[in-house]
Amino acid sequence: EVVHVPKIFTQQRQHQQHVEQVVEVPVPMTQEEVVHIPKVITQQRHFQQQVEQVMEVPVPMTKEEVVHVPTVITQQRHHQQQVEQVVEVPVPMTQEEVVHVPMIITQQRQHQQHVEEVVEIPVPMTQEEVVH
Repeated sequence: EVVHVPKIFTQQRQHQQHVEQVVEVPVPMTQEEVVHIPKVITQQRHFQQQVEQVMEVPVPMTKEEVVHVPTVITQQRHHQQQVEQVVEVPVPMTQEEVVHVPMIITQQRQHQQHVEEVVEIPVPMTQEEVVH
C-alpha cells in the first residue's frame, strides 16, 4: 500500500506597506506686463498733380496704446498639513450643599417663683342643739 504524505515548504511572507507621497505641482501664476503696440489709423488721402490738380495722399499715423499681457510665473507651492491634538483639561467641579446654621437669638428669661400666701377667712360658726 502506498501512502502519500504532503511535504511542507517554508516561504517568506510578503508584506505591503502603505506609502504616502506628496507631489508638488507648479501652479501657473499671472503677471501683467505693459506692451506697446502701434495702432494704424487710416485718414483721408490728399492727391497732388503737377498741373492744377489736388490729390490727397493718406499718411499712416501711429498711435501707442497700453495693453496688459499676462505672463505665467511658476512659484513654489506651500503645503499645510492639519494636525489634530487631543488635550484633556481638568474641569473644576462644584457641588452645592445646603447647610443649616443655627441662629443665636438672645431673649430675656422669665423666672416664676412660687409664693405661698396664707389668708384667714372668717367662717360663721353654727351650733347644733338637740331638743327633746
